Amino acid sequence: MSEIKKLQDGIYCKIIPLKGNPLKSINIYMVKSKGEAMIIDTGFDTEEIRKEMMDYIKDMDIDLNKTILYLTHLHSDHTGLSSWFAEDLGVDVYISDVDYQMVSAMASADSKRWKDVMEIAHMQGLDEDNLKIEEHSGYRYRPKRDFKHKSLNPGDILKVGDFTFKGLDFAGHTPGMVGLYEEDKKILFCGDHILKKITPNITFWNFETGDSLGTYLKNIEKLRDLQIEHLYSSHRELIDDVPARIDELKRHHAHRIDEALKTLEKHNECTVRDVAVGMHWDISARGFNDFPNTQKFFAAGEAHAHLEHLRAIGKADFRKDENGVLKYFKI
Repeated sequence: MSEIKKLQDGIYCKIIPLKGNPLKSINIYMVKSKGEAMIIDTGFDTEEIRKEMMDYIKDMDIDLNKTILYLTHLHSDHTGLSSWFAEDLGVDVYISDVDYQMVSAMASADSKRWKDVMEIAHMQGLDEDNLKIEEHSGYRYRPKRDFKHKSLNPGDILKVGDFTFKGLDFAGHTPGMVGLYEEDKKILFCGDHILKKITPNITFWNFETGDSLGTYLKNIEKLRDLQIEHLYSSHRELIDDVPARIDELKRHHAHRIDEALKTLEKHNECTVRDVAVGMHWDISARGFNDFPNTQKFFAAGEAHAHLEHLRAIGKADFRKDENGVLKYFKI
């Protein structure tokens, strides 16, 4: 059983393993004050993590009738047990309306959301990899039932005992990620908006969402203007120097943009897969062809986000070939 750590008065954390996933673990925070409690995120939908969460609840001796669940964003490592919390435990679940609509659309195995994921993989040129939706970690570990939610959008206030949190727009990593900021106590729960040592995956969602990387780069700058004494992110170690980490992440994406542009310069046209092959990835594999299939989804999505950013700033464009595959080129 994972250890529970007290981080400061009223703030606790349990690091729950995500076995078989490159993320390795997730930091599940709990705010406990004046008999009320808030749990932040859930981990994957597995029996093992469900037991970890139940032990967490029992060990912290919280009253579920006075407990809420807050979901920072839609990814399955953050929402996997949301329907269990809502329907089985009777806990009110808060999430932004934008990300809730996507989580809700993911519940059914044959939903349009998952068909869209495979259609995007086709457009990215991934047919040769013979990907199956069952290999996608977001599909495997998603909440399998829809659930009622309470809206927590940017600007909304959420009170838990002595804590008063305000929702902040951290879109980019997902279209509707919302952080929780406690101004008086200078506390920020930021989800995956900023992480130490690993970089948040910035992916292509759809053309309606648009330039997710541009949105992320804009929203990460918001952290410079906040007074933060305690920044609580969802994976790995906690960050001490926020401005320095922002600069590191911006340099990382500038390098990624340069990699994508150089690949376009070498060829008249490139698929998204071609660009992903030309990028450097911090993964134990000789190259893209040797990636586990679940990681090919994520790598292609990130390459695509950088290509769409190049298109947004007027340095690239694409056409669709006769099979509906996107072919990007430099302009």
